Amino acid sequence: MKAKTVILYDLKEKSNGERSRIIQKLFGYRDKSNYNYSYERKGLLDGIKVERSGKTMLEIKDKNDLAKVIEILKQLKVKVEIAEIQ
Repeated sequence: MKAKTVILYDLKEKSNGERSRIIQKLFGYRDKSNYNYSYERKGLLDGIKVERSGKTMLEIKDKNDLAKVIEILKQLKVKVEIAEIQ
């Protein structure tokens, strides 16, 4: 069985607005205009092989991307825990 790297991040101390902005920055969002246009806004994790397993859990596919994800979360001032699952 292959070991997995999981990152748990904590948003409990953030306000609802801060939580929404952090999630939008990480995963991207769809922006809609008043004229029936919609734009896909890319997130910071779009080019990285990561899977969102739960509300606050990320499963890293490639160990080389681990440092990038941690750096992104630290820039957003989010508490991070790293776990290895076998």
